[in-house]
Amino acid sequence: MIRWIALCLLFGSCLVHAQQQKFGIVLDAETRYPVEFVDVFNVYDNTHTNEDGKYFMLSYGDSLTFSKIGYQKTTLHFKDLKDTLWLTPSALKLEGVTLVSMKSTWEKVKDSLENNYMLSPFKERFFLRCLLRKNGEIVRIQDIEGKLRRKTLLYRKEVPFGKKDFEFEISNMRKIGIEKDENDVYFTTFSLSQLLLESIRLNATGPGFSISEKAFENEDRIRINIQSDSTAGGVDTRGHYIINSKNNAIESVVLNTTIDTDNYFKNGPIRSRTIKRNQTALFSKSAKWNKYFFGLCKMLFFIEITHTKKDFRDIYTCEYILKTFDHGDDFPFSPNVNTQKDIFKLKHPYNEQFWTTQNNLLLTDEMKEFIETIGNSNKEFNIRTNLN
Repeated sequence: MIRWIALCLLFGSCLVHAQQQKFGIVLDAETRYPVEFVDVFNVYDNTHTNEDGKYFMLSYGDSLTFSKIGYQKTTLHFKDLKDTLWLTPSALKLEGVTLVSMKSTWEKVKDSLENNYMLSPFKERFFLRCLLRKNGEIVRIQDIEGKLRRKTLLYRKEVPFGKKDFEFEISNMRKIGIEKDENDVYFTTFSLSQLLLESIRLNATGPGFSISEKAFENEDRIRINIQSDSTAGGVDTRGHYIINSKNNAIESVVLNTTIDTDNYFKNGPIRSRTIKRNQTALFSKSAKWNKYFFGLCKMLFFIEITHTKKDFRDIYTCEYILKTFDHGDDFPFSPNVNTQKDIFKLKHPYNEQFWTTQNNLLLTDEMKEFIETIGNSNKEFNIRTNLN
């Protein structure tokens, strides 16, 4: 028991001391809810808030800046920074324009692709979190840190998808979770290549969508809201793009899709279907390259699992959070992983020193509780982990 509590603490704490260190939480000043994926940075370091709105910063600087598209940027000195920061949403202008189509705006975006995005091969570092819930309860956690090489950031007609578009070098990994449940169901996660391909499916415009446009007050950004005209075909999508009106670059995308079809995937007696898909993508601009890269992407897939011989209906929620940084840098790179393999079945040794000092994305309180609970379980289910 003591060993598992110690491992749990290793997941959520940092032991390195520096001139300035800060644990804090960021809340929406209007809704009072936690704000996820706030960029917390200065010239020395950067991190992001987790789902609880919490962050940890270790830095020699004397101030921190808090920034997220859709909120007013805030900079505070460490001495003025309280444990809780209230971030104010950016205001939209009251008048709005309803568009018959998005052709004019979208054509400007497409015409600016080469100027705004890296469309040639490049390398970057990444941090990936995979979280699996069954009927709302966590059953797996997996974090991976390493390097990534892409063929391109965005795809066009002249550059189609390919099986070898991505290469990965895993440097560090930690994972713990249930392999099969009481109904002998193994939930298959994406492979690394599937995950990258899914993350760039961002174009939800075209025939069948209602579109409206509003500008932000005191900002050079516009918000394009989209919604399916009907649920014909059993698929309903809604969300928005935030576009920089100066350079016509997409800076963030939020798309939520509900699926009501009988399109089941069958694996023996087990039947599964996707009933919902939510995605948030945030782009960050590199001062070095003057190009936009994926900074953060979060995807949630809601999967219904049933059985032809057993009477149960389970809902699995698979969450992927991908953070990338050091875009386009020239660092050594040695691919060491099968990019087509189920992510949860990947193997790599646990490095205690790395996980006790990194601050890419803190574990939430719920995750810490899960790690302690499963470590003290009576091993009713088969547990897969690399923490031994």
